[in-house]
Amino acid sequence: MRGIKLKVALNIIEQGLEEAEKQNSAPLTLVVLDTGGHIKASASQNNSGTARFDIAKGKAAAALGLGFGTRQFYNLVNKNVLPEMFATTINGATGGNFIPLPGGVLILEAGEIIGAIGVSGASSDRDEFIAIKAIESLGLSASA
Repeated sequence: MRGIKLKVALNIIEQGLEEAEKQNSAPLTLVVLDTGGHIKASASQNNSGTARFDIAKGKAAAALGLGFGTRQFYNLVNKNVLPEMFATTINGATGGNFIPLPGGVLILEAGEIIGAIGVSGASSDRDEFIAIKAIESLGLSASA
């Protein structure tokens, strides 16, 4: 399993911040994790809430832990395919490092997972949109 390079992680963060400005988004925090779940890069816009880092990191960690984006998990719970208690149990087992809301997106290169990004601060839909745009702007693939 290859991991994301620091330069790529930083570029994804930069692209995400630029997209947030284009969208006139609420202040965001973005966190990129490598495949081992380690923080590779992160940034917060001015006035981003203090809990946003933990939420963004939890979204990215959830995507990595599940092996698919948080939108897919969110939909499975909303369609009652998975019980809500499942998300609560995982969150407890991971010490609160599992946020199953849209905005946790896998980063793929040549079909292989190289990391994940979590975005927090706007609506979950906008968080996810910005994450995907940031990834795809670098010619990588996103799995939400």
